[in-house]
Amino acid sequence: MPIRGSLDRCDDELIEGWVMLIDLPEKKLLLEAVLGDQIIGQFVADQFRADLQAAGLGDGACAFSFAMPAFVPRSEIRNLTIRLQGAPLYLKLPAAGDEAAALTSMRETVSRFGGLWIDRHDWLENLAARHRRGEISDALSSRIFRFVRDGYLVIEGAVPARTVTRVKKDIERLWQTPPEGLLIETFEPDGEMRYIKPDIRYRDGRTKLLDVYAFSPAAREATAAPEVVEFLTAIFADKPQAFQGLHFWNGSQQAMHKDTAYVKVDTNPMHLAATWLALEDVESGTGELEYYVGSHRAPDFLFGGNSKWMEAHTEEHDSFLQSLHDDAARYGQTRTSFLAKAGDVLIWHADLAHGGAPITKPGRTRRSLVTHFTSAGDEPFYRRGSRRRQAELQGCVFTSAYYDVPATASA
Repeated sequence: MPIRGSLDRCDDELIEGWVMLIDLPEKKLLLEAVLGDQIIGQFVADQFRADLQAAGLGDGACAFSFAMPAFVPRSEIRNLTIRLQGAPLYLKLPAAGDEAAALTSMRETVSRFGGLWIDRHDWLENLAARHRRGEISDALSSRIFRFVRDGYLVIEGAVPARTVTRVKKDIERLWQTPPEGLLIETFEPDGEMRYIKPDIRYRDGRTKLLDVYAFSPAAREATAAPEVVEFLTAIFADKPQAFQGLHFWNGSQQAMHKDTAYVKVDTNPMHLAATWLALEDVESGTGELEYYVGSHRAPDFLFGGNSKWMEAHTEEHDSFLQSLHDDAARYGQTRTSFLAKAGDVLIWHADLAHGGAPITKPGRTRRSLVTHFTSAGDEPFYRRGSRRRQAELQGCVFTSAYYDVPATASA
């Protein structure tokens, strides 16, 4: 039976169009949005549009409009298909120009979602070519090689002691006299997560100061340490963008996890890296950072069968966490700890499995500054609804979901 239709819009907000049976216009068709082999939504083409009626398309009530699920990143929209339920009829989004190139790139990376140039199977040839052209020094080339091999890189003494001292003084000030608007994420005192004004009673618990760099010039300076920015600029092939900062007073004791499940880059879930700055020497037993070496090369865990993001499939969280240990055993990944000195920075890959070791020495602090990065050309997911003012320092763009970032040296 002849079918006519059009897919007029498909973006991060809406899927819109129309479809009808030519010889049976009164029948309303059921459509399915499919990502991979998973149905992510169903909708009926029964909405009225005056332009369709004027064009002689039945009674004009053959349009559809479906809100795009929030768990679908922009980079995956090009892989979405719309099909007629019960029939092998698909309306697939066109892939041309840059989009076609992006799809090719995804097939050439470990993750089905693509990634940075260092995640491509030809990364070594690319690195060698950049080195020959003088774009990357011997030292930087060696660092990139180790990062791709292991999933992390340690830069010892990346932040000078005087800067670390200033950061700690600023953080103490923020706890003692919190400025208007500053937030913490805390599970204290009852295990329920909440976002509230800093309360020093909760500092020693499961609590994080959020985006300290928006209130501390020293934190911005430390986050944008020259060697760190040089490395991030090289792997992103763009300016780095700091978009989610966390200050820990104690070890987090967080289970082994991968950031891509929670930290959402809309333009591509794999366009992500993070840094961990030690604000004091770290002792064993204080909840030190630990990780599975090489775990960034393991296969994707797909929430709901199609997503890197956990949010829409929280019931699968335990399975996700267990899969990281299973992968480590399967692929021979070694569990290692980072016993840092103050000023050392560890940079990790988007998919490095990492967490906080158990605290066996209660009462000891493990003060640190964690920052998540994407490239300046990418978009954190929260930018769909929050357009706070950005600022740039030392080749690094600073963005926050909660606050405007001051453009001047002082917060």
